[in-house]
Amino acid sequence: MKIQLTKTKTIEIGGGGHRISDVVGVDLFSGVEGGCPAVRIAEKKGVLRVVAAGLVPPPAAPLPESWEQAAKSCTWSLPQHFQSPHAALAVSSAALFVGQTTMEAFKADFSAGSHRQDESAAQGAEAAKSRRIGIRRASKPAAEPAQNAAPTAAQTAAPAAAVEPGIPISNGGTRFVMKKMPVDGDFVMEAAIPEYQLLWLSRLLPEGRRPTAASIQPRASAIAASILRQSAFTAAGGSAIALFVGEDAVNIAGYRGGDLVLWRTCRGAPGRAGIYGAVKKGLGLDDDMVESVLNDALIDPRPVLEPIVAPIVDELSVSRDYLADKLRIESPAAFVFGLPAGAGYFSSIAEERAHMKLAAPEVFDGIEGEAPKGAEAVPYAGALGAALALMAEEDGQ
Repeated sequence: MKIQLTKTKTIEIGGGGHRISDVVGVDLFSGVEGGCPAVRIAEKKGVLRVVAAGLVPPPAAPLPESWEQAAKSCTWSLPQHFQSPHAALAVSSAALFVGQTTMEAFKADFSAGSHRQDESAAQGAEAAKSRRIGIRRASKPAAEPAQNAAPTAAQTAAPAAAVEPGIPISNGGTRFVMKKMPVDGDFVMEAAIPEYQLLWLSRLLPEGRRPTAASIQPRASAIAASILRQSAFTAAGGSAIALFVGEDAVNIAGYRGGDLVLWRTCRGAPGRAGIYGAVKKGLGLDDDMVESVLNDALIDPRPVLEPIVAPIVDELSVSRDYLADKLRIESPAAFVFGLPAGAGYFSSIAEERAHMKLAAPEVFDGIEGEAPKGAEAVPYAGALGAALALMAEEDGQ
């Protein structure tokens, strides 16, 4: 399928009806020192293998923040061993929004040509569906504004009634897409990205050369898909609850039968940087000592950790109760991701407060092939999840 970008330019999106079995996922603009995490995976005869993983040089230009910046195209090539036929890009952007809401609130946002930045819209949304809120199909052409000027609402306006699940559509210079969750209620997962960023991203990889940009995903939803091939996750039938500790935020995801049915952001949780910073300050440590203390238990960090971790565990407990009461998922498998150090303390506090033991599997668990050296120190979840999500989408899952 194709998305029309301008009157004369198109880009192939998706696999053209063919199953995608060789994908490179790249985590763009996530602030990782040393480059962009990239993972190439391939599946043959039902066996999924890691073909390559590592840090790749980032694009020469940053993600644009206006139409004027988007006019300056940037061509980006990947190292040869990452040149699979298809690429799935996980993107971090302050202007990109992904979260749970209701259909009514989504249509109100869409009609106004905006998306929700506050958390009040998500208060009642206890569940959400979609391994990937990707940008892959359009019901209308997305025309590039003349002279790269920002479009007016009148130029891109579309009635809210025209919004369909999974079909991206433009309004007020923003591309919107939503997917309905597979549970009772009016809840949906919403994503929105400025047209100028989408246009720039779609032109990033040159046409006619491997790989083709087959998927553009918000990093948050890509990370939520990184669990899909975990051994313990598949052994539990795809019913689980997971805590994703990001650099600046902590999210809780619930799954039923492999589907994402719950997505919550822990309000006020500082994320990995804030947690490690609190340990450093509270115990008077040097930077290079924080992870050692959290891993080796030479010094007890619990007096510093517990005030931060306890509210997160309490939200995790509420989410588990929701999965049990509303979705009849009893005692789901429980995981914590994103903590190269300190996962054991999260698990012990969760066990004491909520009688829930958190497993902390390696990101490449469940996938054949040798993980790269030092994989635990590189956040590969976004890149891997983007690739897995694209494969799952092509499988019709």
